[in-house]
Amino acid sequence: MNISHYIDVNSKKIALIVNGKSQRGRSLFKHAKILLIDSGIWISEAICVCRPREIHAIVSSCIDDGIDMIIIGGGDGTVSAIVDFGVKKDVLFAILPLGTSNSFARSLNMPLDLEGAIKVIKSGKIQQIDLGLIGDDYFANTANIGLTVEVNRSVNNDFKKNFGRLAYLPVAIWNLLCFQPFEVTLTTSSGVEKFQCIEILAANGQFQGGLPLALNANLGSGKLILKIFLCNNWKDKINLFGYWFLSLFNHNIHNRRIKHLSFDHAEIDTNQPMFVDIDGEAIAKTPIEIRVAEKVLSIIIP
Repeated sequence: MNISHYIDVNSKKIALIVNGKSQRGRSLFKHAKILLIDSGIWISEAICVCRPREIHAIVSSCIDDGIDMIIIGGGDGTVSAIVDFGVKKDVLFAILPLGTSNSFARSLNMPLDLEGAIKVIKSGKIQQIDLGLIGDDYFANTANIGLTVEVNRSVNNDFKKNFGRLAYLPVAIWNLLCFQPFEVTLTTSSGVEKFQCIEILAANGQFQGGLPLALNANLGSGKLILKIFLCNNWKDKINLFGYWFLSLFNHNIHNRRIKHLSFDHAEIDTNQPMFVDIDGEAIAKTPIEIRVAEKVLSIIIP
C-alpha cells in the first residue's frame, strides 16, 4: 500500500531549478517563479540552468547550502539527471512539467499546466515512490534497448520544440524501416530465456514519450514492468507501428507480439553491445543488471 502524508512546504528550504534547454523551461522560468511566490511558496533559490551538463554541480551546491526540497522544472531527462540526489541526499522533490513528453509527470498524475502543478505542490501531499536501478544509476520512468534509443537520438530538439510529442512519429517510422531485430538473453528468477526482438521497455511509470505504453506499471508496486517487442519479419514491424499509432489515442490493447513480465530483478544481454536509454538519455550499454529500488524517493503528488 502507498502511504502518503502532508507537510507545510514552507517548513522546507526550497530551490526552483529549471532546465533552460527544455521545451518551455527558459520562457516560463520567470513566470513559474512568480506563480510560486504568489501562491505563498517561499523560494530560497531560483536557477535557470542553460547548460544541462552543469545541473549536477548546481544541485549539489544547493544541497550543501541547506536546500532540502527541489522543485524541478523540465522534462523526463531533467528529472532523471538529478533524481539520484533525492535518494542519496534525502531531498524532497516536486515537479513542474516543462518538457516535451512529461512522461514521469503523467505517471504521477500531475497537472501539465503550471497553475495546476503549483496548486499540487502547495498542498504538500508526499509519497514515497519506487525507482528503477541500472548499476548505480537510478531512473524515474523508463529504460529502453533497441528502436526507441535510435528514435530518441534522431529527434532534433527544434523539431521537438515545434511539434511536441508528434515529432517522434515520423522519426520512429523511418527508424522502424531501417532498424534490424536483435537477440536478447533475459535472466530472471524464473530462468533464462532468449528472444528475437526490436525493442525492450522496462517501465517504472506508465508513460513513455507521452504515450501510455505500460498502463499496468505502478510507481509504488515494488515491481518493474518489462515489455519485449518480438520481431522476426516486416509484418512484426507493421504490427509495432500499429501499436504505437493506437497509443497516440490512448488505446492500450493486447498485442500477441509483445511479451509482458513483472519483475524486481533481471539481467539483460544482447548479441552485441547496445545502448540503453534511461529516461531519454543513452547513458549505458548492455549487458545490464536492472532492479527496482522500493520507496526510495519522496515526492509531492496530487
